[in-house]
Amino acid sequence: MRYFGCLLFFVMAFSLSAKAENLREDIVLNNSENLSAESSSDLPRKESAVKPYLTTDLTNIYLWRGQRLAGVSIQPVMGIKWKGLNFFLWGNAQLSPQESPEKYEIDILLKYQLTPRLNIALKDVYTNARGKGIFTYGKIGDASHGVEVVLNYDWKYFTTEWTTTVFGHDGLNHKGERSYSSYFLATVPFRISHVNFSGMVGVVPYYTSRYDDNSEGFHVNMLSLKASYDILLSKNSGYELPVYSQFMVNPSSRRAYFQVGCKFTLF
Repeated sequence: MRYFGCLLFFVMAFSLSAKAENLREDIVLNNSENLSAESSSDLPRKESAVKPYLTTDLTNIYLWRGQRLAGVSIQPVMGIKWKGLNFFLWGNAQLSPQESPEKYEIDILLKYQLTPRLNIALKDVYTNARGKGIFTYGKIGDASHGVEVVLNYDWKYFTTEWTTTVFGHDGLNHKGERSYSSYFLATVPFRISHVNFSGMVGVVPYYTSRYDDNSEGFHVNMLSLKASYDILLSKNSGYELPVYSQFMVNPSSRRAYFQVGCKFTLF
């Protein structure tokens, strides 16, 4: 129950902050996951019409919460946005020789912006490395899917995100029971010249067997610095190719990773 208490406290705190924000200023909706607001007036407006999008990343390594899950991978994203709703499918397919059992992953995410700064999302995560069958949500050991609830808040100069697994695949606590694994992420975006940077800190708030870092409780398992730059490929069309690099350290497992990649926008 203390895990639910932590999550409830987080929800209440963010809700109170969001209400105060609404009383203080009449601003528009922000639907970016990698938020870099310099002022409330910079927040983008809600999409009044349905807006589809399709992008794909090509990266040398798939990193997730201080862990390496796969080698060279392609990561397509397909979704639609409409009036504060954002529904998309994200995938990872490992292209390099099999380095990890988690070669394929498909995430289905439905996100809604409750206020200009507060987002709530429901995410279904599937990988082919676990569970018995494609559509299994039952017992922890048999489930191939894990369902997460995500809360994200933009504090103007940085963002915070809390994620809790509520159903399906999960880690275990010390008693061998479902741990309702949670994760806290803080991101500080900034810009130097034409390069965008993001400093990130990831925290596991209590013990779960889900993360391979040999820690017994509260611990920091990710410190990261990411840089991105848009290369102009065509002056006539204005098409740009975003390229990025990331250096990530896991203090708990004492491992470090370096990632490079690029993003192709189809529409």
